[in-house]
Amino acid sequence: MVIEMDRLHALGSATGALRAKGVATEAIIASRESVAPGDFDRGKPVGAVVAAVKVLRTLLRHSGLMDLARPLMHAVSDTYGVSVYLSKVVGPCSQLLLDWVGAALRTDLYLTVGRQFPGPRGASGVIMAAFGNSSEPELERLFAQVAWYQKPSFPEFLARMHEAQKAGFAVDRASTQGITQVSVPVLSPSWELLLVITAAAHSHDIDSDAVGPLSRAMQSAAARLSESLRLLHLG
Repeated sequence: MVIEMDRLHALGSATGALRAKGVATEAIIASRESVAPGDFDRGKPVGAVVAAVKVLRTLLRHSGLMDLARPLMHAVSDTYGVSVYLSKVVGPCSQLLLDWVGAALRTDLYLTVGRQFPGPRGASGVIMAAFGNSSEPELERLFAQVAWYQKPSFPEFLARMHEAQKAGFAVDRASTQGITQVSVPVLSPSWELLLVITAAAHSHDIDSDAVGPLSRAMQSAAARLSESLRLLHLG
């Protein structure tokens, strides 16, 4: 699905405002059925909300994705005490946050459903680099544009990418201070990267011993989603 940047900005701001008021994603989706092209114009708060409704409704309700994903996400979150995020790949190295569950982090303070996260950053960025189609020169250009709390060198990033390709998951403790992330890919039957699942918690809650069981549980969830992708309509 190709989504223009102005629509993504409207989506992020509108859904953030709605979630801040305690409006559930399902209620946002159900509130409106259609949107006119002019509704995406900036400076129109109502139009921005309608834009958010349209895109979220398409992604979550029509595809049936969350009916399959949410139980898997909750199972990982409840078992390991982490927040779990599901993102859709929307560009060469960019992802759109579809939903999140869990209370390990105060996620709603800085993440909103519908927000786009560009560039190779954190565990999810390593996964997108490892399983996406970006060339090394393109990755290097994008990598130079993103900030990490403790940013590795590009060769170090590539080493993490190659390790993720072998292991099937990525771990990051450097992109955000005090936060550990674990990410896994969800691949289509033709091995195209479509989704990324990320678990995150305070670093003292995910030590080295916990990464192995957590990553295996996430890979199992990703495999179940991958097997079900033929039932979904992810444009």
